[in-house]
Amino acid sequence: MSQVIAPTEITDKTLLTYSALNTYRNCPRKYKNRYVDNLRPRERAEALSFGSVIHTAIELWYRSVGAESRLSDVNAYIDDAFENRIVDASQMASWHLARAIIAGYASRYSVEEFEVVEVEKEFVGEIRNPDTGRQSQTFRIAGKVDAIVRCHDGMYLLEHKTAATVDANYLDKLWTDTQIALYCHYLRELGYPIVGVIYNVLLKARLKQSAGETQVEYEARHAELAAKNKSGKSTAKRQMPETDIEFQSRLNEWYSRPEAFHREFIYLSEDRLAMLQEEVWEITQQYLDARRRGKWLLNTSNCFSYQRPCEYLAYCQSGFNPNVADNLYQIAMPHEELGGTPEVSVSSDRDADSWL
Repeated sequence: MSQVIAPTEITDKTLLTYSALNTYRNCPRKYKNRYVDNLRPRERAEALSFGSVIHTAIELWYRSVGAESRLSDVNAYIDDAFENRIVDASQMASWHLARAIIAGYASRYSVEEFEVVEVEKEFVGEIRNPDTGRQSQTFRIAGKVDAIVRCHDGMYLLEHKTAATVDANYLDKLWTDTQIALYCHYLRELGYPIVGVIYNVLLKARLKQSAGETQVEYEARHAELAAKNKSGKSTAKRQMPETDIEFQSRLNEWYSRPEAFHREFIYLSEDRLAMLQEEVWEITQQYLDARRRGKWLLNTSNCFSYQRPCEYLAYCQSGFNPNVADNLYQIAMPHEELGGTPEVSVSSDRDADSWL
């Protein structure tokens, strides 16, 4: 069994996460922006922020199994996360949705078919040369998984997802989730016999709170209906705004449906885990070459992934203007998903892995 250390232990190796590795594979220049220059956008995409709130809410749910205040504690967190909802319509909409998701989740999964073993488990493991088995002298890999659970047939990772819809294409994409498969390998080395992944998918309802009609809109509609009536009159009443209680009731009804939540079991093959180790090693070798030569290539085919522009598009378009960097980005340590685990650079400029 290879040595696996605690994430807080400082070493003379650089920590890499899957996010860092995947960023480099997709666009070396983006990797430099985030993980070398430590630039992070000052504003986060709204969808990412909402997903983070739900993720933390589910984390709290599983950390407080058996507590009488379990649901109220999670709701209190959601209230704090959207503290400006009274004056911010976007926050109000997200608050309604988050509250309804958690209420529906608590009802659907009040009793689970698995035992929670770990929640938000962090790890650090060795990256190895797949041909020689020798440890990298430059890098270690670090990560965090949502939860580890024990089912009747073994241990699984429990991975939380929010999605607008779950169809055949979505389920097929889960198989391509390299990150979770890779993390399974390292957790096995840590002593957890992971056999597969349970994807815990929470659907995002597309319901909107009705704003009703303004007085002007009502009068225009009333006049139009009256004109179509032979009597020249109309009994139409003004459509009033939907109250928060009415909207929550409608959302709660939606989340009582079976299709509001979905769980998909995926089993892992040994061949795939071995292939991932080879991919990780090759990416680290490409990174070392780029760092040695100071060449961080820009992959323009990745500028509009996921139907939105890359968060560094403006910076790259400006020719890496420092004024743009100052205005749109802030300095932030990498790997914030690990709760502040530092990235420790190698003590020598020598590329230690080049000869392994």
